[in-house]
Amino acid sequence: MSKSSANLRIVASNDPLTARENLARAFRNSMTEHLRAHTHGTNVNSETLLTTDYLNHFNEIIMLLELVPSAPAQFASELAEWEHESYEEHFTHSGFRDKELAIICYRNAPEDVRRAFDSSVADLEQEMVLLLHKVQDMINTGDTQGLTSLCTGSVPRLQELVQIAAGIVNGALPGNDLNAEDGKAASSMTATQSDVDALFD
Repeated sequence: MSKSSANLRIVASNDPLTARENLARAFRNSMTEHLRAHTHGTNVNSETLLTTDYLNHFNEIIMLLELVPSAPAQFASELAEWEHESYEEHFTHSGFRDKELAIICYRNAPEDVRRAFDSSVADLEQEMVLLLHKVQDMINTGDTQGLTSLCTGSVPRLQELVQIAAGIVNGALPGNDLNAEDGKAASSMTATQSDVDALFD
């Protein structure tokens, strides 16, 4: 019996709801295995069914934030135009070669992986939006000293959050004992967050 066929075996149950749940779970597992077979030769991780290419959506704006203090007026409009895009929105609008595969893989990613990834992206988006509002205010008021301090203190935090999301894409789920290095990163990130919070006050 093939692996996909085995996934579709349903445990007998007198409870119709349980039977439907088992069927849905088996179908999802079968779909996951099918998609994994199509990720070879692409940037989609075969285990998590996610790709770090989505994180370029954040990396590009982080690069701009590093440059802003040197020429605030030059980059102000680009920062103002940035809008958060979901994973599916990003690939729908991108020229990514395997964007259709990336979207369907995301929809069928393992639930624990998808949950952890979405949570990390939500944290990243929240901090990014808050920072961009603060940066725009300082550009508008001409507070170049405050702008430099804010960007210098905040960019490393955003980069840490991107690395956490990238780690999840590559199979490093938060709380996994096998990821000692990620734990060290999270610990160092706490101190960085305190510095950033102080800048926002």
